[in-house]
Amino acid sequence: MPSDGQTQSSGRARDEKAETRKKARLALPTTEKEGPQKSHSVEGGTKNPSIALSMPTSASPVVAAVTRLNATQPLRPFVAYAQPSRLSFIQARRAASSAALYSRAAGPSPAHSPRAVSGVHGKAAVSLAARGLSASALTRAAAAPRGAPAAAAKDSVAPAVADATGSVGSGERLLQPDASLALDQQSVGKLLTVWMVYQACGSTKLVQMAPKILKLFEKLRLSWLSNAVVRRTFFAWFCAGEKEREIVHAMRRLKESGIGSILDFSAEADLPEDATTAGGDLAEAARAHANVKADAFAKEYFHGMHMASQVPHAFAALKITGLADPEVLYRLSMPHQPLRDAFLAADHDNDGRVDYTQFKDTVLPAMPGGARVASPSGMFSMVDANGDGQVDWVDIQMALGMDNPLARPLYLSDGGAYGALESDFEDYERMVARARAVVQQAAEKGVRVMIDAEHTYFQPMIDHVALVMQREFNTGGSSQTLVYNTYQMYRTDALQRMTDDYERGVREGWRFAAKMVRGAYMELERGRAASLGYASPINPTLEATHALYDRGAAQLLDRIATAQREGAVPPALFVATHNNESIERVLQQLQSLQIDTSAEPVMFGQLLGMQDATSYALAKANIPIYKYVPYGTLDEVMPYLIRRAQENSAVAGAIRSEAAQVMAEIRRRMLGRTRRAHSVATSSL
Repeated sequence: MPSDGQTQSSGRARDEKAETRKKARLALPTTEKEGPQKSHSVEGGTKNPSIALSMPTSASPVVAAVTRLNATQPLRPFVAYAQPSRLSFIQARRAASSAALYSRAAGPSPAHSPRAVSGVHGKAAVSLAARGLSASALTRAAAAPRGAPAAAAKDSVAPAVADATGSVGSGERLLQPDASLALDQQSVGKLLTVWMVYQACGSTKLVQMAPKILKLFEKLRLSWLSNAVVRRTFFAWFCAGEKEREIVHAMRRLKESGIGSILDFSAEADLPEDATTAGGDLAEAARAHANVKADAFAKEYFHGMHMASQVPHAFAALKITGLADPEVLYRLSMPHQPLRDAFLAADHDNDGRVDYTQFKDTVLPAMPGGARVASPSGMFSMVDANGDGQVDWVDIQMALGMDNPLARPLYLSDGGAYGALESDFEDYERMVARARAVVQQAAEKGVRVMIDAEHTYFQPMIDHVALVMQREFNTGGSSQTLVYNTYQMYRTDALQRMTDDYERGVREGWRFAAKMVRGAYMELERGRAASLGYASPINPTLEATHALYDRGAAQLLDRIATAQREGAVPPALFVATHNNESIERVLQQLQSLQIDTSAEPVMFGQLLGMQDATSYALAKANIPIYKYVPYGTLDEVMPYLIRRAQENSAVAGAIRSEAAQVMAEIRRRMLGRTRRAHSVATSSL
């Protein structure tokens, strides 16, 4: 990450070069031997094409097959969500030429072909309304500094915050959790339930065996019994309920205690365990079924926005895997890591940039459709926004993302298992349009959105959709920071990804907003990596995750403090953790950096039913604090509940402590004893 001095000089450089870059010529070169060249603007262009979707009818064999697959619910045609991509201004400028980039027609459907979409780019280039950005923001984006994020790939910790992970000072702690603040809110009956839940979570063997026990009960047709137990224990404590009245009531009770809510429809989607490749009508039936299911998820998210809007200043969580077939997300995410690895391999001098030759020889061939590129120099010119002959990783992400239809043939498989199907591009359009519709409704209802992180094999596309939504909605000042993306800091690449995304926000002119978590899929990720023979994406030790988390928080806090001193709109940070050491460290940095939290540039969050002593202490100190409030049917939230039990089991010492505090409160009430007055040191903030 660049230092403060570098940031200021980069800002001056952006302003000085803005006008020059606006006048850059755009046409792609037509000869290969001369390498990348300056280009010429192209006038005209076709009308913005809408993407034709096949709407199944009751008489089609597709519908018949879907009905067999999903006999429990009537099939309705999936909504024609597809819309032309809303292109970033920079992408639109780059893609204004109609020069042929590919050597053959193999690729997406004609509506997505380079020649057909050239008009889309040309019109988007002159329509600021397509993104809702001001001209000044676009000028800043066009003149953004290059190279810094990718250069940090080998060492992504800035010297200014390298010591932020040291132990918390031995002086007076700002955070003083008080369990009684939370326990006061519960009846004796609820406390007994909580105590039993904590006791169960404290048994590692029981938690590990829980999925097998539940499957055994299902096999014996005793699910009614296991469900009754889970509903009265884990579900009652970790979830808000199933019906709107009880969900909203739970949110309002939190609000009365000064705690905000993040409403979370906790149903999850993953790759099927017995995935097989189907063809013909069966494949189309499965695809139509997946789109019907995604439409249903979108409808539930609309309902979630309605519920969240009934409590002021609430958030709602959004899971992108619910808005598309997970297998589509998986195929579209496939090229990301090979492309990233190829970029790092091509960067021989480790300066975070590659030239045309390195791009042509190493980077492009890593994409499934790289071999079909007829004009590598034209492709490079599309990526090289300022024409300096060098591109960094952020340039590549911006130019070769799925929201640029000219780049989509790069994702298309040549017939093997690596890459996307042609139909995936239409399903991508539906997914983005569903997400856009949900976020738009959130904006209209005054609800902020947090896009959840999920499995690493989906995460590239989840990040992509989150960035598209941030680009469209996180503009117009601090009052319009609507969309947050989530970064799992147990991943080895988490800090680099967060740094790159922040830089992308600077270049494209939108406000970066991050929720930092440690992560919830560690065992699954490690097991999958071991079984498939690739390097684990998870940090090797818990200490490494703690260190990465604290560095990421320190970097963003430093940027927030700098922006506030300069009177600029700061990035936003949501510190989602149950680790009191990390919370204490952030509180100390808020104090030392004199960050004003009144407009919530920094917030804290925990899950419902976990670390309540900390949550209520922060609320009493007037620190912005939120609880993730899951809801859904028991079957839908069961994977979530199992993960909560596993997380609690992993910190057995803390769970035993919380169980002891609950039992002490039960005994106090039974004996009629009084309690000391509460005191919270964080009120000084």
